[in-house]
Amino acid sequence: MTDAKPCAKQKVVLVVDDDSTARWILAEILAGEGYVVVEASNADDALVCLGARADIRAVVTDIEMPGSMDGLEMAELIRGQSPTIAVLLTSGRRYPATDALPPGTKFIQKPWAADDLIRLLETVLCCSY
Repeated sequence: MTDAKPCAKQKVVLVVDDDSTARWILAEILAGEGYVVVEASNADDALVCLGARADIRAVVTDIEMPGSMDGLEMAELIRGQSPTIAVLLTSGRRYPATDALPPGTKFIQKPWAADDLIRLLETVLCCSY
């Protein structure tokens, strides 16, 4: 897909999306690029994963999800508590303004091209250390 190599030491990514098909597709793409993928279907489960695994270096999350918080709120929480964890937000319906994103996060609109998503993920990974 892309020749760029992420600069993160470990490539463990948490994929969060309530749509199981979208989550599976993203997990397959990331695994094909050499990432280790952990999956969660909502922010609550994602926070449990983050608490249980110290090796997660990035979170790719949909914005609109059921549960106690959406992806944007979760990104704010993650970046506030763990600023070395990269966060990439995605949505097909909600498009936050760049200045509304938590510091150190990026947004990519669905449907995204796999190469574009990988490139942006690698960018946020490199900037989070």
